Amino acid sequence: MSISTPARNIPLARPSIGIEEENAVLDALRSGWISQGPRVAEFEQKFAAYVGAQYAVAVSSCTTALHLALVVAGIGPGDEVICPSLSFIATANAIVYARARPIFADIDPATYNIDPASIERAITSRTRGILLVHQVGLPAALDEIAQIAGKHGLVVVEDAACAIGAEYHQKRIGLPHSTMACFSFHPRKILTTGEGGMITTAD
Repeated sequence: MSISTPARNIPLARPSIGIEEENAVLDALRSGWISQGPRVAEFEQKFAAYVGAQYAVAVSSCTTALHLALVVAGIGPGDEVICPSLSFIATANAIVYARARPIFADIDPATYNIDPASIERAITSRTRGILLVHQVGLPAALDEIAQIAGKHGLVVVEDAACAIGAEYHQKRIGLPHSTMACFSFHPRKILTTGEGGMITTAD
């Protein structure tokens, strides 16, 4: 005798799209601005204000944001960037896109975020940066990581793809915790634009 159980489809995420979002899309289409334009500039300003950053720059995806942040921070060929061993592949890919080498650090099993002690052990003469991840929106140990980065002269970039609205010491992720923070607006994230990303910075 065999027992069969019907398969259930449980979505990882289900975007909540209502009439307001439908109307906003129609308004954008009818405005003639299909990309960039005044709505994107308004979104950048409101997002920066929301997270407490001085500037926000909209891009095509969080992967693009991470890549650009590393390049702007001066990461390039021959450099090493420490990142967590547990993350979506885009974290390490962004380092490779900048023509640098990802160095994987261990995670803290209690938080699944990068372990600061593991960062310290991974630093070499070629290390130029730390690309931390706020795993599923839980902020990483920013104070400890900033202390390590300061001691070794390293740049810190935050992969905050899932961390819109998250707070660290009563301040929203997005600044003033690091050089740059990068967010995702993919449909499975907290806030979606269909696709897209954002870099926030004080510089």
